[in-house]
Amino acid sequence: MEQSPAGADRQHILQFMTTEHFTLQTARAVANAEISSRLQLYLSTLSSTIIALALVAQLSELGVAFRVFALVLLPVVYFLGVVTLGRVLQASAERRIYGQGMNRIRHWYLEVAPQMERYFVLPATDDPWASLAALGIRVQGRAWWEGLMTAPAVIVVINSVLAGVFTGLGWRTVAGPSGPVGPAISAAAGFVLSMVVLGVYEQRDFRRQLEAVPVAFPTPPEQQIR
Repeated sequence: MEQSPAGADRQHILQFMTTEHFTLQTARAVANAEISSRLQLYLSTLSSTIIALALVAQLSELGVAFRVFALVLLPVVYFLGVVTLGRVLQASAERRIYGQGMNRIRHWYLEVAPQMERYFVLPATDDPWASLAALGIRVQGRAWWEGLMTAPAVIVVINSVLAGVFTGLGWRTVAGPSGPVGPAISAAAGFVLSMVVLGVYEQRDFRRQLEAVPVAFPTPPEQQIR
């Protein structure tokens, strides 16, 4: 029976690896559940706020009470969106790390039985960009609109809409009834500013997380999925 340097035979190592794979799979499911619950909490709060604003708008006929109510609630929802974005990015990084661990275990399976390689669908290398590419998420050379299909991008867009609404109402409250041009321009400026700030933060954090992950079994250049 083959012994490892630590004295464990291959059967015991297989048991260790199987247990670790199950642990990583469970942790990854927990991370996925947290991402879903965070998004649900954010969107539920946003929906409740919109309903409350609609009721106040009907009662006050879009008067001062409505603007004050909106100017108080919208920043709270925006703050919730920002912290939700940060936590979703953290949970996504945790999920990728757990997937990386499962890929390393799969790599060991192939070291033990290389003839089984054609039966594996997911990669046995642990570089995160290769794992994402195997799931249809391209990091290199992807079109700009593909980034909008992620959960962080949804939060960025919705939060930016909130920022636009807030700045438009703020302009209307401060400047008074000066026509629709001023509030429209301020709303557009708030939307664009929020999109740029949150979008740059999301992309930089995503790239930083990918580059910070240590890689033990990189994908050969000729096998990389672009």
